[in-house]
Amino acid sequence: MKLNKVSPLLAISLLPLLATLLILKGDLPDPDRNAHDLWAKQLINTGRLSISENGVFDDWKLYYPNTVPKPVELITGIVRAGGGVFFHSAVVLLTSLLVLLAGWYASGGGREGVETAIYLGFNPVFIYLCLVSSPAVPFIGAMFLLQSTSGSGAGAVIASLSRPEGFIYSIHHCIAKKKWKLLILPGAVCLGWLVFHRYTCGSFFWAVKEVKYTVSAMGYSTPGPLTFLPWAGLRLILILGAPAAAVLLFSFRRWQMRIPFSLNFLLLAASLFMGSLVLPRYIDQLFLMAAPFIFLETHRYFSGRRRTFAVIAMILFPSFQWVGTFPEIRQEERVRTFYETFEFPSAGVTAVNELLIPGICLSRNIDDPGNLFVALDRAAWENATEEDLLQFGVSRIVIVPGGVYYPEHTEEWLQCIKFIEVKYFRE
Repeated sequence: MKLNKVSPLLAISLLPLLATLLILKGDLPDPDRNAHDLWAKQLINTGRLSISENGVFDDWKLYYPNTVPKPVELITGIVRAGGGVFFHSAVVLLTSLLVLLAGWYASGGGREGVETAIYLGFNPVFIYLCLVSSPAVPFIGAMFLLQSTSGSGAGAVIASLSRPEGFIYSIHHCIAKKKWKLLILPGAVCLGWLVFHRYTCGSFFWAVKEVKYTVSAMGYSTPGPLTFLPWAGLRLILILGAPAAAVLLFSFRRWQMRIPFSLNFLLLAASLFMGSLVLPRYIDQLFLMAAPFIFLETHRYFSGRRRTFAVIAMILFPSFQWVGTFPEIRQEERVRTFYETFEFPSAGVTAVNELLIPGICLSRNIDDPGNLFVALDRAAWENATEEDLLQFGVSRIVIVPGGVYYPEHTEEWLQCIKFIEVKYFRE
């Protein structure tokens, strides 16, 4: 059977690396994933979901997970709620396979589709995003569906439900294809987002205000407005590999997603001027969604042995990114060990990095962390005194050294703590 006649079933067999990592390590913890799993658990067990009180977004005494509530992730959390580690790994693998199939389909199937599936199935960054169940994964799948000959309606809905920027792509698709009736879908989803945030957070625009505040309080590593463009160019080469990046840049004007991609890119740049942040996963997902187009263009430019060599080069070049991906995997394994070994004090409230609290709650079967934790980095950012913490009932401060879990301003603020126990996690 010729390769261009291969069934899409071949595409779903191209995740041996992800399957191996899931068997060896299980799915890795991620603050975003943990937050939605915690919300799903609260919703299932109590029949209600309360993220913030009265729209408050800047009070260190009130804990709420540090992320934008996303409908697709909440649904995934509900699916994951009934199972353990093995079940979670199965959900991760199934979701990843569906995204690969969407990529296969977006490439028109056949040889180009199989090459797209192989490329993604061995791409270190895509594998890592799958391992941590990142919201970027369903978003990328939605982008593939929007690029396919059909299935775009589902792609528009999933894009709008996955991330706020998904509306850029779904609305552009409806306008570009002149599917005016389909515009009702992103409009209805947008209204649903606002109502959902009003009901669960106390404010229609809670997420916008909370994210901007948290960016300052958490000390994230992010490019600035002036360094964003060269940083994004470097990420392009690292994530896609130099050959694939060259094909994308050379053929960019032919890509049907070029307009919403550019708008999304400009929005990220503008957000930096407004005091927000851009994490690697925000930009990585934009580049990865171009994979089907890249392989279609490769087949248009090359033939015979030159095409074979080009495809092999594109698949192999991103492997260099394992140098940066393996340390990230190791860090999340370390955090998982922290969750497994965390012990509550005999009395009082624990102050800890807010990204860690959902994982602690999930590991200890806690539905509502409200009266058990204080958001440590917000307290440090607000210059809360030790007396303030003691009056609130804080009996212990827990630190996980390294990276985003221990910002520099929190380390400096701790020098003023004299009486509250400060416990550092050591493996």
